[in-house]
Amino acid sequence: MMANRNENGYDITAQNYYDELGRHVGGRLDPITHQSVSEARGKLKWEGFEFLLGEANREDEFDDDRFRYRGHVTRAIDGTGLITPRTDELLDYFSPRISKVGEGHYPACLLVTATNVFTGQPVAGRVVDHKESERDQLVSMVRNVFHAGDLSLLDRGFGAGWVFWEFEDAGQYYLCRMKTTGDRVSLYVQRFLRSKKKSKTITITVTTAEGANKKLSIKLVRGPKDSEGKRIVFATNLLKDKYTRNSLLKLYRERWAAETLYYRVKTLLKVERFHARTYNGVMQEIFANLLLLSLTALVWSASIVKHRLNARRIVPNFKNAVEVVRRHLFDAIDHRITGAKERRLAKELIRETARVLWKKRPGRSYPRVSMQPIKIWNLAKARKIVEFENRRSA
Repeated sequence: MMANRNENGYDITAQNYYDELGRHVGGRLDPITHQSVSEARGKLKWEGFEFLLGEANREDEFDDDRFRYRGHVTRAIDGTGLITPRTDELLDYFSPRISKVGEGHYPACLLVTATNVFTGQPVAGRVVDHKESERDQLVSMVRNVFHAGDLSLLDRGFGAGWVFWEFEDAGQYYLCRMKTTGDRVSLYVQRFLRSKKKSKTITITVTTAEGANKKLSIKLVRGPKDSEGKRIVFATNLLKDKYTRNSLLKLYRERWAAETLYYRVKTLLKVERFHARTYNGVMQEIFANLLLLSLTALVWSASIVKHRLNARRIVPNFKNAVEVVRRHLFDAIDHRITGAKERRLAKELIRETARVLWKKRPGRSYPRVSMQPIKIWNLAKARKIVEFENRRSA
């Protein structure tokens, strides 16, 4: 279902599945019913897919300079909201969003993921109610998933002294964009902005999650202005001279891998077309989608290595890679394919993935708004486009 991008329901998926499986094993197979699929899924715990997501992680095998920053396994951490079906059971876990016009109809969850920025593999995920804290989910991964020496790229919502201490205590590293406007800007960030310095190492006192006060050394790095004219500032515990200001600014651009992952989850695989109506089923589908993306990213990255592609300029097309995985799904899970057959299958997956390449075009700039026709209830989009065009011409 995930490999077909959630386009079909149980009945159509079952027919296609057993038709392809019959050809694979050399015999005709009758599809099972909708009810049988639902009953079978009910017996399978969603944690199985979460476990397989961790098993699919091959970060240790991609250890050359193309897939690491100065030897560090580097991940982007970010969260996104997902709309789930409305059932009594799901309302026990996820609550509807509340806006100025009232409470929404559908419950919403928060998905926080860690994505390897160079391979594109999602390696861990946390799913909670949308009201929960992204920082808490990050700390859970720092303590239970990440390893000493790993590096995380964080957006503004994660910046906090007690979060930085978690990285320090675990022997891990972070590069975090800090808030520079509004009424919740840290005093040390305000002082740094007034200093006009390009970078500065300071010592701050933070209160840990356990309530203890700790001294913490961090480096503040001044970046460029964003599209709204606001100054960007980064905080990091990469203090050695080899981590230059320019290399850190360049590195942070890789955090876009998290946005790319959520584009693939929501637009390419259409995860929010949930087929299940239970908590266990919805969690199955979320982690099954992440697992499919992880396996596809693994083949995608292996194609880059095998064909010696410059990943900064040209990479395999990811949508085609998903299709390659789908076409070879039965071979990939067939326990009889071992040894030489297994190696031939891996080569075929890599070869087919590299057939369709995508050339990167650095330097292009687009307004971060939808380019669909403007509706009368979304006139702000027109204003944003005009503002963007004016900035570009200036």
